[in-house]
Amino acid sequence: MMTQNTKIFIALVSGFAIGYSISKLMDNTSKTIEKEKEKPTPKKSPKPKFEPDLKVVKDVDVEPINKSSDDEFPLQLGSEGERVKRLQIFLMRNLGWIRQPDGRFDLLTQNRTAKYFKVESISQELYEKLMLDEMVHDQRLKKAK
Repeated sequence: MMTQNTKIFIALVSGFAIGYSISKLMDNTSKTIEKEKEKPTPKKSPKPKFEPDLKVVKDVDVEPINKSSDDEFPLQLGSEGERVKRLQIFLMRNLGWIRQPDGRFDLLTQNRTAKYFKVESISQELYEKLMLDEMVHDQRLKKAK
């Protein structure tokens, strides 16, 4: 006849073995499900039908860009050079810029200038007032004085 302690021990070991087996079975099942989810489902994409666009492009009135060379004032649409790049860096620090400053006064630069300064071009007076020829740390020191 088995003692009470032996019965408890056998029940405990049996429960442990059954629990371990169930957990292994569940683990393998979940791994199989995950593998099936990872498999790409083949999608059949319909072949695109080529339809030529036969629209006639009409002449569009485009505002000519005033091309000023060598950073001449006023800095405006079409200007290029180091002064424009310094202006873009200033706009980047104070207004946020979405790309690397390139020294070309394009539509994005004009839009940012109009938004920040409420002007379409930068005059020499405004450029000097902003101390854009100075190094960034010098601009801050002079503003604090």
